[in-house]
Amino acid sequence: MYITLSFKFNSREEMERFLEFLEKHVKTTYLVTTRLTHVYVQLEGEGKELEDAASLVKKLAGLARQQRHTVQIPLVVLFRDADLARPVPPDVIADALKLKGMPSEVRGGVLETAASYEEVLKTAEALSKIYEETERLPLTPQAKKIVVAYAFARGMPVDKAAEELAATGLLNVGSVISLRNTLEETRRRLYALSQARRRS
Repeated sequence: MYITLSFKFNSREEMERFLEFLEKHVKTTYLVTTRLTHVYVQLEGEGKELEDAASLVKKLAGLARQQRHTVQIPLVVLFRDADLARPVPPDVIADALKLKGMPSEVRGGVLETAASYEEVLKTAEALSKIYEETERLPLTPQAKKIVVAYAFARGMPVDKAAEELAATGLLNVGSVISLRNTLEETRRRLYALSQARRRS
């Protein structure tokens, strides 16, 4: 079976970026034809595999364009492109960007964000290094998520970030450092805290 998709790009740069994404991320057999800034992609495959490939190609076209306020980044694309020292949970990337003032949310296998793709890649790589640093602290997995995102947003070492968060009442400090409330409630308080800090 075949599916043919056509895309119109605003510039040659956008088109070239799309072609790079295709080469890197589409594993299905495909054929590309270009005419000025139009790209025609013919995908070959069966059933679900073909549908998934078509869906990914459409997302890659959106990512190459990046002219909307919100960019939708397939997590599979992000984690393939990012050079990570340690795995980073997708929600931590969203939290870190949000704390930096860029609305972001993970929905299914996609990160929706106001940040550019390059910014998201840099953020994921920086968070991965911070995750490496947290290995020397006795943090629960949930507390680690909050401390890593906060340390990144504030540009501080993880131990200092943990101290600050404990001082604000978000963390319990004992033989193990844990969250005082649920993860969702802690996130809510952390965003409120960071917004207040940005306003002052």
